[in-house]
Amino acid sequence: MAIVLLDPELVIARLADQVPPPSLRRVAAAAELAAASEDLKQVPAAYVVPAAERASQNQFATGGVLQRNQVRFAVVLAVSNVSDMRGEKAQADLRILRTSVITALLGWSPDSAFDPVEYVGGRLLRLSDAVLWWQDEFLTAHQLRYV
Repeated sequence: MAIVLLDPELVIARLADQVPPPSLRRVAAAAELAAASEDLKQVPAAYVVPAAERASQNQFATGGVLQRNQVRFAVVLAVSNVSDMRGEKAQADLRILRTSVITALLGWSPDSAFDPVEYVGGRLLRLSDAVLWWQDEFLTAHQLRYV
């Protein structure tokens, strides 16, 4: 049986479809924040980043593998922070964008093999003179089966 892993392109396609421009001008994959920072050409932008995976113990005693695999992924958001020094406009823009992104992903299944997506939490990554970076994390799960 084939092993199925989460394809970030599914999340990217979902966000591109559900949060179209001008809400999001760019949706892409990135391996980490540094890669997203280098790629940033337009804001607001969203970058899908793998965050973590955690598998349960094997459920079979012998002869195969059956594990539940929890998959965390992050959506790193970048919004413009050039309007004011304290970032109040950026925070308001971020709140609207986060609501759209969470709404697009919450309860959605990336593939028939995966559970519906849950929201895990979010945090500020960086605030500069030009860009406010925020990361929201999401969780889904699937079975790893090999017999």
